[in-house]
Amino acid sequence: MANLVNEGGAGLFTAATAIATATITADSNAVVAAQAGLRLMGYSSKESAGVPAAASFRIINGATGATNAPVAYVTHALSTSSTQWFGPDGIACTAGLSIDWIAGQVDVVLHYKVVV
Repeated sequence: MANLVNEGGAGLFTAATAIATATITADSNAVVAAQAGLRLMGYSSKESAGVPAAASFRIINGATGATNAPVAYVTHALSTSSTQWFGPDGIACTAGLSIDWIAGQVDVVLHYKVVV
């Protein structure tokens, strides 16, 4: 089977990788290191406090303390979860993926791939 490519010539059939970050209660920088061709394909998250409470965070392209723009804002009511998929091309995040914690406690799974 021929490898299909997007407009920029990047392969679309590169498999996505998942990385789990459990019990986020503070910023998490460089959850996925910066690299050319890095794309956020999606995420899944849930509010996970022992005593349920609202929770929120942002997924950042780069470090959390810098002026890097968020690529996703996520807010959870108590005892809720959410999943988003940005395929088939995803969102370019060559500066790396970080989680900017805002409030509460969440478990997060980031789905990403590197397209060459």
